[in-house]
Amino acid sequence: MRLQARFVLIAGAITTVISLSIGYFAISTAFNSEITRVDNIIETVSTQLDARDPLSSAVFLAEESDAELLVALLDSSGQLVTVRTSAEGKTFDATSSQLKNNLVGISTIGEDEKYRVKTIQLPQSSFLILAIPIRDIYDNRLSNYERLGLFLAIALAIAFFATRVLIRPDMKKIERLASRAREIAQGRTWDVAVIERGNSEVDDLSKALNQMATYLQGALEGERRNSLKMQEFIGDASHELRTPLTVIKGYVELLGNANQLDDEGKKRALDRLTSEITRMERLIADLLLLAEIGEKRSVLDDAVNISDLLRIQLTDLKLLETERKIEDSITPEVYIVGHLPHVQQLFANIFSNIRRHTPTGAPLYAHLDYVDNGMGKGVRIRIGDGGPGLPEEAYHKGVQQFQRFDSSRSRESGGSGLGISIMRAIVSEHRGNMELRKSKFGGLEIDIFFPLIEI
Repeated sequence: MRLQARFVLIAGAITTVISLSIGYFAISTAFNSEITRVDNIIETVSTQLDARDPLSSAVFLAEESDAELLVALLDSSGQLVTVRTSAEGKTFDATSSQLKNNLVGISTIGEDEKYRVKTIQLPQSSFLILAIPIRDIYDNRLSNYERLGLFLAIALAIAFFATRVLIRPDMKKIERLASRAREIAQGRTWDVAVIERGNSEVDDLSKALNQMATYLQGALEGERRNSLKMQEFIGDASHELRTPLTVIKGYVELLGNANQLDDEGKKRALDRLTSEITRMERLIADLLLLAEIGEKRSVLDDAVNISDLLRIQLTDLKLLETERKIEDSITPEVYIVGHLPHVQQLFANIFSNIRRHTPTGAPLYAHLDYVDNGMGKGVRIRIGDGGPGLPEEAYHKGVQQFQRFDSSRSRESGGSGLGISIMRAIVSEHRGNMELRKSKFGGLEIDIFFPLIEI
């Protein structure tokens, strides 16, 4: 059953119950009031009877009364004699047994012509009968019931019409919402836009559905982007894993034919196998780190001393490459709230890339300071080198579009090719921003911004 039909039925049921209850109560009250009025007249007359001549006094009182009071005498033989009546055309067809059994109180007697009757016992086994016809009262009650039925029919019609008029606008909105919801489910639209203002619950529902549709659209688009990135990532990862496996397979086959190799050739083959296995282990470790950062949000509750971490990396680099000229400007005791192991990994990757991809004599600069820019208050780290840098298109695409794997560089230097991707993931995990640009020495500059987060 449709919602509109339910509303109409409910409104009709409520109207019926209320109308019948009020109508029945009013009609019953009016009927009982009329019966009580008649009984009071009879009681008044009976209390004013003259004990010496009750029949004559009853006739006198009946003449004085405005009511259609009937006075009759039931003799000892059971014959009923009407002494006085003003109810012309109305018959009093009570039996003697009914009258004799009516000595206590006032009761209703009669079938077609009903009377309220009081029987008073007289001497010599006779009975005085006082009665008033009440057929008009019953007819009036029946007419009132008929009027109630007519009123109920009119009330139901009004309730039906009013319900349709009042709920029809909201029902149309609900129908449009249902239609849009089906379109959203089928992916044909993301715009609900049925109503933008109003006070009804349907308007609130429309606004909530708009918000839900917007959220679902963003979530679905994000899922699609992630799916494309995952497909690209899996393709690149499988390619990178396949390369060392192919090399390993070739050298294993070569070592299997040991008669064709001298001791020096066997040593070179084993060294090459070890190198490829090490590179594959590094690639797998980097893949696992990326998966860890991407799948779960680490608890950022460490007070990380960025100044010390950067200073440690610079000190190690100076010891390892004494020929490299290093220019640094590091504000001491700069802290961020983060995950210490991942921040350590970030700096380790940055300086590992510098050692792999730049000449030992290439200059380097590192700057660390507090800033307050368009992204708010935070910490800015700029590390630039004098190496060959990246392809020109990489600077235009930006770090978000940076290729996860650089096969040539990873093979030549023994890296996994995931360094930039890991750095980007760690910075994003800490709600920061990372940009790649040409350094002042012509190489690569990594510009990182970490917002200040309160614990």
